[in-house]
Amino acid sequence: MEESKDTWLLDMWKIKVNSWLEVLRLNVRTAVALVRARLFPAGEMRKLDGRLRKNRRCGEEKVLRYTGRWFTLLGKLGLRPSCLVRSLALARVLREEGHDAHLVFGVRSDNGDMEGHCWVAIGGKPVSENYAGFEELRYE
Repeated sequence: MEESKDTWLLDMWKIKVNSWLEVLRLNVRTAVALVRARLFPAGEMRKLDGRLRKNRRCGEEKVLRYTGRWFTLLGKLGLRPSCLVRSLALARVLREEGHDAHLVFGVRSDNGDMEGHCWVAIGGKPVSENYAGFEELRYE
């Protein structure tokens, strides 16, 4: 009886430690992705396709939650990155976690002014930004 209680407790601690490590990994990946997307956006765009992992490590919702916390923190500090930097960082982290995320570019013209925007989509479904009113640019 005592031995089964000890193994159960040890298993619970393993789960907790693995959860902490997963959160740490996501936070570090997001910070690195934000810095690299800010400093080297063209290089990050070129390397994005090669970053897709074969197996999924973490769920899409969890990745979105932790990257969103970084974006919120930077916004509160007055350091809100552009839509391109946010999208590059998010797409990189999602792809490194095994999700087939892609950058999507769009434009809209209101009152003669042309405006561009960038967001992330998985399977054609936007996951990051509000893209209402933007015409998606396609290249095939």
